[in-house]
Amino acid sequence: MAVTKTKRPPAAPAIVAARKAGGVYAYALDEMRWRELGRLGVKDKAVRSERETGHYLGVIAFEPMSRSGLHQHLGTALSYFLAGSLSDYQGSASEGMAGINLAGATHDATAYPGALLAARLEGPVATPEGVTAAHPIQGGARAGRLMNPFPERLPDINIPVAPLPCVPTAFAGVGRRMIFDYAPTGDRRRWAALTILPHSPAIEIAHQGLTDWYVLGGDVAVNGRRSHANGFVVFEPGARATIETEYGCQILAWAEAPATGDARGREADLYGF
Repeated sequence: MAVTKTKRPPAAPAIVAARKAGGVYAYALDEMRWRELGRLGVKDKAVRSERETGHYLGVIAFEPMSRSGLHQHLGTALSYFLAGSLSDYQGSASEGMAGINLAGATHDATAYPGALLAARLEGPVATPEGVTAAHPIQGGARAGRLMNPFPERLPDINIPVAPLPCVPTAFAGVGRRMIFDYAPTGDRRRWAALTILPHSPAIEIAHQGLTDWYVLGGDVAVNGRRSHANGFVVFEPGARATIETEYGCQILAWAEAPATGDARGREADLYGF
């Protein structure tokens, strides 16, 4: 399988990830600057921030006692709590949990101890007139009068990730925890946590759709370019990649389409489609 050379974009600012068919891009967040957002005590490091669509990929930091501001999600929002917690009228989500907000979710979240999230947003937010929300896209929050279309539906789906079963995949040394299959959204996508054991055989994977990784722990090499914990890897549609790890890794993967490769003589998907 032919592979695509992994590119490393400029360290900062990196506000919109390059959109080149078949590209693979690695972002080391420790090389990027923090960016202040619309509310006091909230900042981020973004590798994708598209105002027109509301699409976002990055890490968001809340200082203790800071708030998100009242907002309504107009698309699916998916976050992993790296540290701290956020609380809204439903309750609290904390370190090690995945937090999912479906379109229509309306809330104001407070970070009493502070919080750090790895986040992928698939649509903008709306805010009431005169309210500034900690939306990570500068100018992306759309003002208006909020009407919750599903008042009977709580705003958050909170899932502790570590207790989820780690199911062996068809690829030797690769396990998968399925976090969210997008069933309530109408989209055919997956959010999964991958664990790759040290010295597992390299796998060659063809990505059919846009796929984003956050390297949660360890290190992984994609087409020879090594990424460590606290980094993103973006696979554009059509990207072909050789994936391997020397010391093991854990990855959060948001996949918009299947990604397949040869596994013991048959074609298999990596993300659980």
